[in-house]
Amino acid sequence: MSSRAWTSDWEHVRACAKRPTDIWTEYVYYPFSLRLVYAIRRCSAITPNVLTLAALALALAGAGVWLVGTRPALTAGLVLVQVSYVLDCADGQLARYRQQFSPIGGWLDQVADRVKEFALYFCLAWGYTRGHPDAVGLWKWTVCAVFVLYMLEYLGQIAMFRERGRAPVRLLNETGVPVEVEPAASQATVADTFTRLRRWRALIPFRGFIIGEQYFTLLVFLAFGAVYSLVVFVTLLGTLMLVYRPLVEAVKFLRRRQAGARLSNKPTAQAAEAEVDTCSSNPCAKPNSQEG
Repeated sequence: MSSRAWTSDWEHVRACAKRPTDIWTEYVYYPFSLRLVYAIRRCSAITPNVLTLAALALALAGAGVWLVGTRPALTAGLVLVQVSYVLDCADGQLARYRQQFSPIGGWLDQVADRVKEFALYFCLAWGYTRGHPDAVGLWKWTVCAVFVLYMLEYLGQIAMFRERGRAPVRLLNETGVPVEVEPAASQATVADTFTRLRRWRALIPFRGFIIGEQYFTLLVFLAFGAVYSLVVFVTLLGTLMLVYRPLVEAVKFLRRRQAGARLSNKPTAQAAEAEVDTCSSNPCAKPNSQEG
């Protein structure tokens, strides 16, 4: 294969990564998942659903190893779980590369993620309490952590929160022809405090506690064997995000609505001014009145 063809295929694969995303997925996991997709892109036997199932199997295997409750088992399970997330990233990238989308694939991906979340934290708590019988309070934190993670995923499925300013607004151009304008583009020139804060927010390591940030959290805490601290951290940060994320998305949603309304009213105002100018030069006809 020529270098030009290699570059073209590689750029195509890179373009299939979901962006924007958190910095950990971008710089820790994507370098592996994209190279995996590039390596298997022509292997028809490996489908996106196969990668999804493989990721689920690896995560469950890692969770099973955690049941042992020893430090070597914790490390071994962590490696399997991290590799499973690489495959989890790769299944969507491969689907976009091949344009292989199906309802069963989307359903399978969602179900697999929820099964993994429950299995990982349940097995972590089980293994930890085997070696620390007095740490019964960990089970309460574990239940809360799983609940919070499920709620964060639920927020991502709400239609209002999934809008990212890409819904087009239909306007009339100078010739009166309907055109579509991106609300996000119309707001790009508005440099107010909220916009500046959103730009700085992109540099925050845990800006939404989405799935890539959750797996990186597992990596950092479990690399030091801090199981109890991990579960508490996930619960507290997840709870904070359950308040923060809806507030931010609600503000963005209202701003999109307001921007769309302003843009939609602009042609109407121009038309009204033109009508006033016409009436001032030519007296407007008034309807005949009837007296009883």
